[in-house]
Amino acid sequence: MKTQHLGLIGRGIAYSLSPLIHNTSSKHLGIDADYRLYDLASAEDVNLFLQKAWENGFTGFNVTQPWKKILGDQSINTLFRQPEANMWSTASTDAEGFFAGARRIGCRREKIHRVIFFGNGATVDAIASLLDVPLHCIVREPDRQTPIAGRTFHRWNPAELRSLLTAAEDDGTLIIQATPAPITGNSLSEFVPALDALRGRSNNWFVDLCYSRVSALMEGARAAAIPSQDGLPMLIEQARSAQTIWWGKSAPYQLIESVCLAAITEPRQG
Repeated sequence: MKTQHLGLIGRGIAYSLSPLIHNTSSKHLGIDADYRLYDLASAEDVNLFLQKAWENGFTGFNVTQPWKKILGDQSINTLFRQPEANMWSTASTDAEGFFAGARRIGCRREKIHRVIFFGNGATVDAIASLLDVPLHCIVREPDRQTPIAGRTFHRWNPAELRSLLTAAEDDGTLIIQATPAPITGNSLSEFVPALDALRGRSNNWFVDLCYSRVSALMEGARAAAIPSQDGLPMLIEQARSAQTIWWGKSAPYQLIESVCLAAITEPRQG
């Protein structure tokens, strides 16, 4: 059987769990596959690589920042082959993966009345595409954001979060931390007191899309008894959706979760 070649395209992606996820999954599924990281510095490098990968018969790729819009205006995270196509077909499993993961804390789309994002990147765009509720983005430079219908931008200030939470007349608030702040050393602790506005209420949720480091904001949400999760469920469900696209089947959630948790918690050198 010919080995299937796949991988993750991005920049600064040495931390990624994707090779572990997909190589473990392919072995479990009985598929001969080799999944690797492809850290590419420029858009030109990406385009040249994709052309050569197509010519060499690669099966598919995941795509992460900063190259999610490398093939057009729409954010994508999965590339795959289709019969008789002469170039890569594209898909985004971000939103599907997010909502599949969020169901594990009782958050379903029909229950959501408003969403407060930290950040405004490609993942925010993907999640927002499946929502028809007010969307608020807390960002560092709100005046420099491109206007988007249905989306309001707010200053990166704890008072802004508190104001949004206290103004909500009912439950159904979903807070999504979609920046790399915890990874870069910002625990977001200054925003924790604002979460008191949700203490003692139900049907509100918090998701931090980072999965390798727990932020003070995540800990604060848990302390306020807000159903919370990190980004690992989304990562796993994204991966399972991509596997279904490539292989027509996917590895069990629990298998992927177990190897990811072992990798995240194992002692690191340096």
